[in-house]
Amino acid sequence: MAENEYHVSSFVVRVKPQHGPSVSSVIRSIAGLEVHAEEDGKLIVTAEAINVRELANLSTNLQETDKVLSVAPIYHEFSSDEESVAPVPRDEQTLTGV
Repeated sequence: MAENEYHVSSFVVRVKPQHGPSVSSVIRSIAGLEVHAEEDGKLIVTAEAINVRELANLSTNLQETDKVLSVAPIYHEFSSDEESVAPVPRDEQTLTGV
C-alpha cells in the first residue's frame, strides 16, 4: 500500500423516495461522504479516502445506513505519491493508423 494515497469513488444510492431527504442528511453527516444530487429515491454520493481500507469502510457505512435499499459503485480513481512511470507519449501515427 502506498504511503500517500488518495481515493475518490462515486455511488448511486437507492432509497424509497419518501426517505431521500432523511437518508441524504445522514449521509452528509458522515465524514468523507458527500451527496451531490437527490431525486426520486436516487442519490449521487462521492467518497474520498486516504486508503482503500477507509474507502471500503465508507462504502460499508453507505450500505448499512438505515433505509438504504442498494448502493451501486459507479467510479473509482486512485492516485499516490509513489514514483510513477511517465505517461507514454501518444504517437499520432499509431492513433490515426497512418
